[in-house]
Amino acid sequence: MPSSRPDLNASVRQPGSARGHQPRVRTCPDTGRGAARRAVRRAGTVIIAALALTGLAFTSAASSSALAAPAPATTHPAVPAWDIVKQVHNGPFGGFTAVIAVGRTGGWAFNQGTVPTAWRRSGSTWTQLPFPGKPNEVVVAAGAASPADVWAFTAAGVQSRALRWNGRSWTVQRSFAQQIGGAVVISPSDIWVFGQPYFPGPGLGAWHYNGHTWSQVASGRGLQGGSALAANNIWAVDGSDIAHWNGSAWSRTSVSHLLPAKQELNGPMLTGIFAQSAHSVYAIGNGGRQDEGGPLVILHWNGHQWFKAAEGNYGFGTQPLQQASSDGHGGLWLPMPGADGQKSYLLHYTPGRPLAEASLPYGPNGISIEAVALIPGSTDLLAGGDTHASDKPGTNVVAVLLQYGS
Repeated sequence: MPSSRPDLNASVRQPGSARGHQPRVRTCPDTGRGAARRAVRRAGTVIIAALALTGLAFTSAASSSALAAPAPATTHPAVPAWDIVKQVHNGPFGGFTAVIAVGRTGGWAFNQGTVPTAWRRSGSTWTQLPFPGKPNEVVVAAGAASPADVWAFTAAGVQSRALRWNGRSWTVQRSFAQQIGGAVVISPSDIWVFGQPYFPGPGLGAWHYNGHTWSQVASGRGLQGGSALAANNIWAVDGSDIAHWNGSAWSRTSVSHLLPAKQELNGPMLTGIFAQSAHSVYAIGNGGRQDEGGPLVILHWNGHQWFKAAEGNYGFGTQPLQQASSDGHGGLWLPMPGADGQKSYLLHYTPGRPLAEASLPYGPNGISIEAVALIPGSTDLLAGGDTHASDKPGTNVVAVLLQYGS
C-alpha cells in the first residue's frame, strides 16, 4: 500500500440482518505426539531387557537412549482467516458501513442503525464514543490524516455532511446540498469529497478543503469516488471515464471499451477506484444488469495503459460506490454485499489469478461485508458489515466487525 492513509469509499447500505452467534474458534488437529512418545519408551524397555540377557548391556543402553528420544515436533503454520471481533445489536438497520485503520492499533468504524454511531479501535478493543449523527443518516466514507485528525462523511437523502474528530470530540465541518459518495483525506489542509452515481443531475462533483475553506472545483464536475496517492496524484471516476488530478486540473480517459457491453436491460459503468502506487491503480466496473447486477470487472493501470485484469458474476456490489482495499502485497480485497436477498461475497484478487471468494463466518447467505481496510504495515485487515438470518436480510440483524490475519 502506498500510504498509511487508507482510501475508503463506503456507500449507503441496504438494510441487513444477522444472528447473534459467537465467532467460530479455529483449532489445530491433535498430533498425538504424547502417545507416540509413550509407545517408543515401552518398546525401548522391552528391547533393553532382551539385550541384557545376552550380555549386550552397553549396546542395549545405547539403543534405549536412541529409541526414547522424542519425535520432532510437527508445526502447523497459522492460516489467515476472517474472524468476528465485535458484535453490536443496533436494530434491523444496524450494520457497519465504513471502517478505517489508523496505525497498527488504532481505527474507527461507523454503524448505521437508526442513528449512526462511531466506534474507536484501541488494539483489540472497540469503544463507542459520542457522535453527532442524525436519524436516517449513513456514514459512507472515512479517512484520517492522523489519530487526532479523523474525518467521517455522511449521506441522508439529498443532504450530506463532513464531520471531524480532533482527538477529543466529533464536530460538523460542512454540510452539502447533494450526497457525498466518496472522499480522500491527504492532510489536515488537503481534503476532497466527491458525489455519487445514480444521483439526478450533475450531483455534488468534486469539492476541495484547503484547511480553511471549501470550494467546488470546476473541472471535477460529475466526479465520483476518489483515491489519492499524493496532493498532485488523485484518481476518480465518472460513468465510463477515469479522471486524474495532476495538482491543477482534472483530466479524463474513457475506458468504455473495457466495461461490459451496453444492452437493453443493463447500465455498465465504473463504480469505484483504488490507487496503490504510481504504477498500479485499480478501477472497478459493473455491467449493472437490471435484476442481478454484474458482471463485475476489475481494470488495472500499469503506469502506461488500462486493461481488464479480472471479471466475474457477483451482483451489484456496494452501492452506490464500490469499496476496495489493498491486501498488502499487490492485490485487492473487494466486498460485494448482496442486495434484495442475493448472496454476499468478499472477494480477493491476486494479480494474474482469478477472483477468489473468501471464507466468512455464517457463509454467503448469513453475512454482508460493506467495508474493508488494510492495517498499515501488515497484511491484516479490518472489515465491517452485518450478520442476519440465513437468506433473510433484515431479520435478526447484528452489526459486526471482523479482523483478518494469522
